[in-house]
Amino acid sequence: MGCHHSPLFRSYPYDCRPYKPGKVNTAGDSENTELKKNGFYKISRNPIYLGFNLFSLAAVLSVGDFVVLIVALYSIVVYHLIILAEEKFLEYKKNVRRYI
Repeated sequence: MGCHHSPLFRSYPYDCRPYKPGKVNTAGDSENTELKKNGFYKISRNPIYLGFNLFSLAAVLSVGDFVVLIVALYSIVVYHLIILAEEKFLEYKKNVRRYI
């Protein structure tokens, strides 16, 4: 099913629905859902969250505003809670650290 409801996306070959129950949303025909365990994922289970947390801390240090500090701490806590919920389903967490 393509995006035939809009002239802008008529040639777009992928499904436009943002959520497909029971399927991984990928751009393309690949259904490869293999867990990544090499590269940076060998060091950290959550490199994107680690990067976001480092970016938040850098923003706090560079801006030095109390509001930025509160927003950064809030986002770090929320992402940590998301990580804890996601890790319930991981088997390799015994071998790889959560952040670094």
